[in-house]
Amino acid sequence: MKYAITGHTQGVGSGLFKRLSPNAIGFSLTTGYDINNKEDRTRIIQEAMTSDVFINNAPCGFAQTYLFLELFSAWKDDPNKTIINVGSRIAELERLPHSHAHLAEYQAEKLILKEMSNRMPNSLCKINYRWFAYVGTEKIRTKYPHFTPADYITIDQAVDIILS
Repeated sequence: MKYAITGHTQGVGSGLFKRLSPNAIGFSLTTGYDINNKEDRTRIIQEAMTSDVFINNAPCGFAQTYLFLELFSAWKDDPNKTIINVGSRIAELERLPHSHAHLAEYQAEKLILKEMSNRMPNSLCKINYRWFAYVGTEKIRTKYPHFTPADYITIDQAVDIILS
C-alpha cells in the first residue's frame, strides 16, 4: 500500500509520514507544495496517482476542500483508491460558543470539507472523513499553554484515528 500525505513535515502529518514510511510520499509548503496554488494542487495529484491512499491532512482554508474535489475527479472511478480527509471536531458543533467566534471561518472550512466528504455521488473510490479535537502538537501547546495533557490527544492517537 502506497500513501500520499499533505502537510507531512509538521504535527499530525509528520506523525503519519513517519509511521507510513517508506511507503509514503509527502507534500508540504516546506517541500515546495502550496495547496492554495492551483498549479501545485495539480502537481500533487499527478505525483500521487500511483498512491493507493491519499491523506488530505494540510489545513489551509478552503484549499483543502479544493484539493479533495480535484483529486476526487481524478480518482472517482477507481475502486482501489481511498481518500481520507482530515477534519476537526469543530465541524461537529452546531453552534460555536461566543468565546470561540474567532474560529467561525475555520469551522466553515472544516464543515464544508465534512459535507463534501459525505455527499460525493457515484464514486468507486472510497472516501473517509476523520476528525478529532485538539492534538498536542508543538503549535497547539505553544498557542494554548494553559492546556494540560487531558485537554488534547497525542499525535500517535490522531494518527490511529486517521488510519482506522
